Amino acid sequence: MFNFDAKTSVLFGFNTIKELGPEAIKLGAKNVLVVTDKGIVQAGLLEKVKESLNASGINVAVFDGIEPNPSDKSLVVGGQAARDHQADMIIGLGGGSPMDAAKGIAIMTNNDGTVESYVEVLDAWPNTPLPVICIPTTAGTGAEVSRAAMVNLTEKKIKKALFGATIQPQLAVVDPSLTLGLPSHLTAQTGVDALCHAFEAYIAKFSNPISDALAVEAIKLAAANLREAVKHGDNLEARSNMLLASTIAVISASSAGLGVVHSLAQTLGGFYNLPHGLSIAVCFPYGIGYNLVAEPEKCAHVSRMLGTDTSNMSDEEAANSVVAALRTLNADLEIHDDLRSLGFQEADLPVLAKYSVEDGNTPTNPRVFDVDAATTLYQSMLN
Repeated sequence: MFNFDAKTSVLFGFNTIKELGPEAIKLGAKNVLVVTDKGIVQAGLLEKVKESLNASGINVAVFDGIEPNPSDKSLVVGGQAARDHQADMIIGLGGGSPMDAAKGIAIMTNNDGTVESYVEVLDAWPNTPLPVICIPTTAGTGAEVSRAAMVNLTEKKIKKALFGATIQPQLAVVDPSLTLGLPSHLTAQTGVDALCHAFEAYIAKFSNPISDALAVEAIKLAAANLREAVKHGDNLEARSNMLLASTIAVISASSAGLGVVHSLAQTLGGFYNLPHGLSIAVCFPYGIGYNLVAEPEKCAHVSRMLGTDTSNMSDEEAANSVVAALRTLNADLEIHDDLRSLGFQEADLPVLAKYSVEDGNTPTNPRVFDVDAATTLYQSMLN
């Protein structure tokens, strides 16, 4: 038996941003707070959002103070901004950080207490958050269709999840044209994140026939388009296919779960304040290598989808070949997996191992993951 539930309505296509205002009106919006970051503002993408909202008669306020890893402090400040505007809807515009922050701000607008008091417990907040619309500008995180929001607890230097059906976006406006200006290194890092969501969902503990079908399609799309999107950022087809892969992958992961790649990477990202996609790329080959024994046939299938010829390999060799395929992909995308250059200190290893095992993605990993395993994997990354 399995349960598959995808609640977010997805509006996908070039220039769908023009439909934002009418769609927000349908959802009852009158006063909205757009949550974003200063890079999105500087890129001119905010103006497209405001234009559509204003044309529909919606009052717009903007909170653009979101960091690359949204902090608990920003969510509190953003909640106050929403109350000051008397907002009845939150719109997240940007990569994973602004979209996750939008969900957190939707919670803190209607609830007192600390952000930390609401993490890691399903719908922990007493009052229903404001409704959320998400608009991705990167093809990676899939936060536009996720019921989770990652937040950095600044005092503890750890990432935790706000999680619940009441923060799942009611609408995702997924417009590939908004990703055209994304720099190549961010296209690479976020694209690897999308691939990782699909791969981890494919082998996760609660994978099922529907999530598997979606995961395989997302892997195929990423394998065929990621390198091209990085090399030729103006390729509309590649950009569109990567954004579709990103959205599909997280719909799959929302049902099946993720695994230790995210456990390891989110721990590094929270502790050292690293970009999420970069952390994922660094941990990807190691986490999948750890899980090979749990799902060898699926790992071999992914390796073939990534372009490996396994015809003359044993079953074990075919499964193992996926690690080399992931390393080759990182190299082709010029993503370097040097933990020391990212700030890793060996003295931090005990707390990092502990945090990674406690991460919310560990329970859905297909193989038991403990502190000894986490320590070994981090040490492997260093060596």
